Amino acid sequence: MFEYFVDLLRVFLPVLYLFTIFLYGLAFFLDEPFGIRNRTRFLVGTLVVGLIYLVSRTVLIGHPPTTSVFDIMGVVAFTIGVAYLYIEWKTRVKDTGMFILSLAFIFQVVSAAYSKEDVRLDPLFSSSLLGVHVAGAMLGYSALAISAVYGGLYLMMYHEIKSGRFGLIYRKLPDLQTLEKLSFVSIVFGFIFLSIVILIGYVWLPRTINNFSYSDPKLIITDIVWIIYFVALVSKRAMKWTGRTVIIVSIVGFALTIASMVVVNVFMRSFHNFI
Repeated sequence: MFEYFVDLLRVFLPVLYLFTIFLYGLAFFLDEPFGIRNRTRFLVGTLVVGLIYLVSRTVLIGHPPTTSVFDIMGVVAFTIGVAYLYIEWKTRVKDTGMFILSLAFIFQVVSAAYSKEDVRLDPLFSSSLLGVHVAGAMLGYSALAISAVYGGLYLMMYHEIKSGRFGLIYRKLPDLQTLEKLSFVSIVFGFIFLSIVILIGYVWLPRTINNFSYSDPKLIITDIVWIIYFVALVSKRAMKWTGRTVIIVSIVGFALTIASMVVVNVFMRSFHNFI
């Protein structure tokens, strides 16, 4: 019976994300009063259901849902939603919600479609350091995802202004300076957590995993992603890179992050594939 309840939540959660995005879309495109009044309320409700799902799935499988790339996507979807809710509360800017929550929706749909019910737990997952490692990765990935969305919105606004079209995007989105700031702050946040994840990985994993290898494809991609964000952050200060250049570099870095999460886990052999 409990398993059916968890399955119901797994199917229902993407629907909630989609309806929440619909409300943000109504407010963004049509200034519809119902959407304006209720978009944040439905987001909070969706996140509450998401938390119930993650807790329920943890009880069902006997450990946190972080043992496969598709379970991790569900956690990332939730943390993106929470991070966006905090940004919305802090900045009072709500017109970017449709775009950021669309990314959370995609992650949640993929997670719901491919998450496994019978997941064998490796003894490695009893380590508290692994919990810090995974939690840092979730926060880092979520911040980089939000940065990429804000970066995409920045580029949309930039091209709108450059082409002299002052339409809906120009009227509704925050100005370029605000979008650049939101993207940059998210990059810094994500970079800090990515650095923590890499540090823990290099210090702890060689002592824990017998088949650890520094030539592991996921390690190599993660290191490349870290270098890309490091270059972007340093160059913005030292070389006075423009916001547009930093944002393009950050989007490339996020694309490689997705490759690390999906392509390596699905198509390559890695000691990160614990199950």
